[in-house]
Amino acid sequence: MITGFDTAFSEITLVLFTTLAPSGVVAYLCMALPVLARSTDAAMRQRLNVFLAAPLIVSMAGLVASATHLGNPANALYVFVGVGRSPLSTEVFCAVLFLALAGLYWLYCFAEHPRPLLQRLWLMAAMAAGVGFVIAVAFAYAAETIVSWRTVYVPLNLVLNSLVGGPVLAIAGLCAAGYGGVRGRWGRVLVAAAAAALALNVGGFALQGAELPLIDNSFTTAADLVPGFGAMVGVFAAAGALAVGLDAFALWGCSRLSVPGALAAAGSALVGIFVMRFAFYMMHMTVGISI
Repeated sequence: MITGFDTAFSEITLVLFTTLAPSGVVAYLCMALPVLARSTDAAMRQRLNVFLAAPLIVSMAGLVASATHLGNPANALYVFVGVGRSPLSTEVFCAVLFLALAGLYWLYCFAEHPRPLLQRLWLMAAMAAGVGFVIAVAFAYAAETIVSWRTVYVPLNLVLNSLVGGPVLAIAGLCAAGYGGVRGRWGRVLVAAAAAALALNVGGFALQGAELPLIDNSFTTAADLVPGFGAMVGVFAAAGALAVGLDAFALWGCSRLSVPGALAAAGSALVGIFVMRFAFYMMHMTVGISI
């Protein structure tokens, strides 16, 4: 039986990109909200600004991984020519815009006398760019010629992926920054958001899996390309449940929330997302006779 394993493996850099970057952006948003809160004192605000580098690095690692997909770095110039016309070009442009705004904001936080109003406006601009980036990534792969990708589940699942991994990753970053709110109401809100996104995502993957046998071309069906789709959804569900469970177990008083435990939860969530992103590239199938 022909499967899409080779196709997915050849796109491993894009698997990494779509695993890391959206979750990193959502984690950035979740960590930035306490910075904007009036109740956060100046010292903690500055500390949170410093630790915003953590989700930024995760997002940047994803972008760097995807850059290798260009082959020749000079091809990056051609990517930007298609902004607004090509979904993939728009995706890259939104990624660069977010990373530029977020990166320069982080550097400005080390200025001797930063202007608070400018910081707030700059941070909000970086957050808006992050939202635009996640949306651009979600719709970048809805190509008319790839019948297995042009479904409502593709953008929906990618957004939900980021809402599973992002809050869990943010908890690790907030914990490392020593933000007290993560051990209280804000941490519980993040865990609840990740749990809800996980439940919706598993349901979305189940519905998508039910449709795979109905998607075909003259060569094969999408279900044949991903014969282990059900098992992969199971791995995703288990990894996500472990991530949410580790944080919930600590935040609801059953153990102490620690940086290593929070990082283990974030790692588990990202592993589950990686598995389903790999499945996504396995199901690549065009309207013609190729996969």
